[in-house]
Amino acid sequence: MINDHNNMPRVYAVIGGWDYEGEDFDSLRLFDCHSAAVVYMKDLEENQGYDYSKLEMRWVEMIPALSEIQEKARIAERMALLNTADGITTPW
Repeated sequence: MINDHNNMPRVYAVIGGWDYEGEDFDSLRLFDCHSAAVVYMKDLEENQGYDYSKLEMRWVEMIPALSEIQEKARIAERMALLNTADGITTPW
């Protein structure tokens, strides 16, 4: 299935880093506005002392947490039905 990105929100992720230490996740920020993300990216390098900064656009896929929890509960129920007390799997 191909994702229809036209209906999906997007965010701009910006993170700062140092040449030898890598990215600093304390600097990670998400923006819905590209121009605000660019301003923050420049601020990281010019005012906050980072050697570099990265900006990436990401699509946001909203997945309801409740449905994921329900699916995990269904799988756990099925697994419980298959396993007996002595560890022998019985399919009925």
